Amino acid sequence: MLNFTKIITEYGYLVVFLGSLIEGETFIIIAGLLASKKILLFYRIVILAVCGSFIGVQLLFHIGHKYSKKILYFLKKYNFNFSKYYNIINNYPYIFILIVRFIYGLRLIGPIIIGITNVSKFKFALFNFIGAVIWAIIFTSAGYFFGGIITTLITDLNKIIKYIFLIITILISIKIIHKVYFKKK
Repeated sequence: MLNFTKIITEYGYLVVFLGSLIEGETFIIIAGLLASKKILLFYRIVILAVCGSFIGVQLLFHIGHKYSKKILYFLKKYNFNFSKYYNIINNYPYIFILIVRFIYGLRLIGPIIIGITNVSKFKFALFNFIGAVIWAIIFTSAGYFFGGIITTLITDLNKIIKYIFLIITILISIKIIHKVYFKKK
């Protein structure tokens, strides 16, 4: 029979890395929860999430940089409002690089659009790394701390349910005893 904890321990880090390649916050939050249960190590999750997130976003940036003409043609062909993002990126390039992985809907297209602009590869990599570190720490910590709270609540809820069941059992027993006692009189 397979040991579920062993599987998570052995493949959990691979899942963290692969999940973070696609900015999968869910994977990182669950991994943080597993760290709170001592199944995975917090620092390893953060390191792998940083690596995966950094590599994934770098890849998208390089796709944008290498295929910028084709991408621009495609975006114009389908009336994508590129100018809005282009202006934001040109006015606040480093802030945009830091926060793009946090903006739903721009996680994948954002780095590609940045690659089309004239942001240097070195500066993009630097701010991408800083953003990946912030992202990994936030979501791993969220899983670690809130996962512990949720687990505690579930444990407490189980205790509460046991007490409720005990109280209901006692009340039913009292009612039965009361009926039996008063029937005899």
